[in-house]
Amino acid sequence: MGRPVEPAVFIREFLTNFLESQLVNGRISTGEYHDSLASLRKNSSLASVSQKLFNDSPDPIVLDGYKPFRLIYLREPNGREFPFLQGLADGDSPAHKKLTCFVGHRFLKNIEKSLRFNLVHLFEPYGIHLRWSGYDLSARGVFDDVISGIKSSDLCFFDNLGTLNKPNVYIEVGIAHVLGKPMLVCESLGHGSKGTGKVPDTGSVPSDLQGLIRLQYRNYQDLCRQLYFGLPIFLENYGFR
Repeated sequence: MGRPVEPAVFIREFLTNFLESQLVNGRISTGEYHDSLASLRKNSSLASVSQKLFNDSPDPIVLDGYKPFRLIYLREPNGREFPFLQGLADGDSPAHKKLTCFVGHRFLKNIEKSLRFNLVHLFEPYGIHLRWSGYDLSARGVFDDVISGIKSSDLCFFDNLGTLNKPNVYIEVGIAHVLGKPMLVCESLGHGSKGTGKVPDTGSVPSDLQGLIRLQYRNYQDLCRQLYFGLPIFLENYGFR
């Protein structure tokens, strides 16, 4: 289990990244950002709260100035777990309606088990139901099912990890693009990325799809943080909130 040496260091760094994302996305002002950082630095209970978060995980806890949040463990493709704070980025206003997100990724057991587990934790707070892609586009009936799945979904998520010489995900991205679906297209920066484990090489995104890339990541911990901090503004930009 990927536990940091010092819980307070991890919590402070995570909260600092959260506040920075709030600032960059226009959700708080520069004054609020710096006031929050100063308050975090002066918070005498941070060390004890941080230790309690790790000791009592996944029980929720309250830190002055924040909504209740909990420490959970999400997963890298190689099965290694990493700590994550859940509850900070959950929006106050839910989606206008229940949403469905079509998810496309390479169907390797280690990717499937970890990515699906992570995405449920990230999307569920927004009332988003995840619909998984078919296993093999060459199988009879699966291609039509993929088109139907994308067409009936409100948004799409694609991950290209491990897709070298396996272009199914890119075909799905192309279908979603033609259908005009809002997309989160995630690009792994390479098979040598820390945390990916024994995942085959990852192909680069075709040049004519480069403009669709939203997130580049080195490991799932990096990807999950980007999604966690960026999903509220993504949903707002497309009128889902």
